[in-house]
Amino acid sequence: MSTVEVQATQFARNFPQMKEDVREHGMITVCSHKRTVGAFISPSVMEELELLRRRKRELTRIEDADDAFFEALDKAVATYDDQD
Repeated sequence: MSTVEVQATQFARNFPQMKEDVREHGMITVCSHKRTVGAFISPSVMEELELLRRRKRELTRIEDADDAFFEALDKAVATYDDQD
C-alpha cells in the first residue's frame, strides 16, 4: 500500500472517488496550504492501528520484562520522587 497526498479542496470535492482510492492506497494524506491537516485511512489500516493500540495497553508479566523495562521504571520513579 502507498500513501497519496491531496489538497483539502480536492478531497472534499471528490469524496466519492477518495472512498475508492483509499481502499487501493491504504491512506490519503489531506493537505491545506502545504501542511498536513488530516488523513483518510482504509478499513484495513484502521484495523491494524486498533490492534497496535490494544497491544500498547497490554500488561507485561514481571517475569517477561527486560532490563530496558526496569530502567524506564526506575527513571519514572525518580522523576516522580523529584516532584515531592
